[in-house]
Amino acid sequence: MTDKLKKLDYKNSVAFISRNTSKVLEKALDTELLRTYGLSGAQWKVIAVLAINDGLSQKELADFLSLDASSLVPIIDRLEQNQFVTRKPDPKDRRNNRIFLTKKSESIIDSIVDAILKLRKAVYKDILVRDIEITKKVLQKMTKNAEFFVLEKPKSSKKPKK
Repeated sequence: MTDKLKKLDYKNSVAFISRNTSKVLEKALDTELLRTYGLSGAQWKVIAVLAINDGLSQKELADFLSLDASSLVPIIDRLEQNQFVTRKPDPKDRRNNRIFLTKKSESIIDSIVDAILKLRKAVYKDILVRDIEITKKVLQKMTKNAEFFVLEKPKSSKKPKK
């Protein structure tokens, strides 16, 4: 291993730790909602987005979830088969469908929120509210800095050295 690689120490980087934490939290919630409602991670996220913005088009829903619209099709198909959502033609453009929650999904939204809050409570155990707030502010600032770095970085026409 090179000295530069040792110096990188990626497993102790904020990016690695925050990504790993995010993945573990997401897996814990996905497992709970799959066990309780038979909903996959992608499925409950669709329901959660529609709970706030019911009637989105498939494209709008995909954009909101940062997914490719075509990868959303089987997720919506399964939700529709299980009567959690329904597709209705867009009145302004009949080539598109709008996705709506059904009574069945509306009846479990509060339970999904409860599961999220329960997980959050378990995760925040023994952590001061002040520390959680500092962590959020630091991560938000890092996000802005990274966006600025990407947007403001001068583009070089030189190819990297081999």
